Amino acid sequence: MDNVILKLDGISKQFGNHYALKDINVNISEGEFHAIVGENGAGKSTLIKILSGVHLPSEGNVHFKGQSVKFLSPYMAQKSGVSTLFQEIQEIPALSVAENIYLGREPQKGSLLQWKTLYKEAGELLNNLDIKIDPYKKMEELSISERKMVEIARAVSFNAELLIMDEPSANLNEDELAVLFKTIAELRKRKVTIIYISHRLREIFAMADRVTVLRDGQHVKTMDIKDTDEARLVQLMIGRELNEYYPVNTEQIGAKVLEISDLNVPELLHNVSLSLNKREILGIAGLAGSGGNILTKVLFGLIKGYSGKMVLDGKPFAPRNPRQCIAEGIAFVPEDRKTQGLFLNLSVRTNMSITSLRKFRTFGLISEPKESRQANELVQQLSVRPKNIKAPIRSLSGGNQQKALIGRWLLDKYKILILEEPTRGVDVGAKMEIYQEINKLLSQGLSLIMVSSELPELLGMCDRILVFSGGTITGELQRDEASEEKIMEYALQEVK
Repeated sequence: MDNVILKLDGISKQFGNHYALKDINVNISEGEFHAIVGENGAGKSTLIKILSGVHLPSEGNVHFKGQSVKFLSPYMAQKSGVSTLFQEIQEIPALSVAENIYLGREPQKGSLLQWKTLYKEAGELLNNLDIKIDPYKKMEELSISERKMVEIARAVSFNAELLIMDEPSANLNEDELAVLFKTIAELRKRKVTIIYISHRLREIFAMADRVTVLRDGQHVKTMDIKDTDEARLVQLMIGRELNEYYPVNTEQIGAKVLEISDLNVPELLHNVSLSLNKREILGIAGLAGSGGNILTKVLFGLIKGYSGKMVLDGKPFAPRNPRQCIAEGIAFVPEDRKTQGLFLNLSVRTNMSITSLRKFRTFGLISEPKESRQANELVQQLSVRPKNIKAPIRSLSGGNQQKALIGRWLLDKYKILILEEPTRGVDVGAKMEIYQEINKLLSQGLSLIMVSSELPELLGMCDRILVFSGGTITGELQRDEASEEKIMEYALQEVK
């Protein structure tokens, strides 16, 4: 391609006897939106760290704007025009937006910091990027998407010509994604070259010019996005034929296990009525704030002050708190596993057994051998990697954390499993494994409620889909009639 801004020439990175990257050769053109995809462990993070000055390559050369470069630090890369937005937000929460943007580079006159100039320049920068954020606001007062916008502004403040974005859409809802994509569009107008790493393939097909696939540290293929499709891309990423990405529910759907009539939560849910059958996967779709997540939280006893009638397995059901709901057979995997589901500093074993500790009691004490045996069986069953149940769960990849969180609810018999965003931030290979495990649960008589912002996931996995808008159900679709267009038509329907 013409006007190559970045050339990777035989890049390898070795740690001990292991090659994290081996002989990577890729050219990226000026102003291009270039996606990099691959499973966890494919080498994406290592490549980012080389380009951002965290690591030096063991072999090969990086050419930026026609010059061979060796970035010895992130600051050196930034000064040269290469900025990186890492997945974890880099910020000082107690400082203002302007202070975070120009941290370490504040305008000074002699030894005095020029506060007026600082806020003026930050305001102009944000305005030029069409980012509607007050530079005087503290970072801790901002939403996740706003904080990411500030990071983008900071990167641009270095006069970035190449911006590397690592999973920028992770943990963002639909409204926040719209803000992110608007800012990216503004960057593209400014001819900023973007390298974009994401597990969300729909984003890549919506925005990328070309895509590079990495697998096991090696360069598999680089191609124009218009010359491929999602199935082909997944096949290249996992290295095998993609026969059944979404396994089909072959179980016989049974009688009603849950009935809800006229459920209301003041200002949040309005006259919601639905049913769930045994061995059925019921999907919940809708835009952010439409009501689906409110329903699931009511069902797990996290929201009180509701009215309406609920029947669980033929008996009246009135959720009061999670403990009671668990005792009555309802399990729950929340949308944000790190803040709502996992105990990050505790072991894989403890995170999996935490809701079933009574099973491991001997004379009032927890039997560690029993607990460990069950945890090891689950780790094998769910293909959690690494298989070390004593490792802190924070050390696992997102996909393996999610599998462990689902495994928590396999130690006991439950009637209903509620899954919010079951594969958010999970790579393609782990998604397939999670889908297979979800399908296996049906054979055990479990019923599932799945809330997801990924429409292909709902269409591929669910027997029925309910669409929410404005706190009420605006549509119900059977598997054979559901489509993205129909879901969005119901999701955008105005409720009077």
